[in-house]
Amino acid sequence: MIGSQLALLLAGDVDKLKACFTDRQKERITADSVAKGKASVGTTTLEDLVADVEMGEYEGKKTAKVKMKNGRTLTTLVLTEGKWLADTVWFK
Repeated sequence: MIGSQLALLLAGDVDKLKACFTDRQKERITADSVAKGKASVGTTTLEDLVADVEMGEYEGKKTAKVKMKNGRTLTTLVLTEGKWLADTVWFK
């Protein structure tokens, strides 16, 4: 999922990228935030962004905490209606 989101970010596809986030985050995915995120990602690779995934559960939903190569949390994915959606805007 993060690879798909990264590709959409680099392509600047706001609408498709917005569909990859939970409802509480969708309004934060704007043309401006995508442009800034695209610029800040630079040469970051998928391997830098996703080094480890910790599976869990929150409020009855499956979750996947995505950890970066540097050990920091990138985002938490939440399984929603059969799709893994990011619950934080991981690019800024």
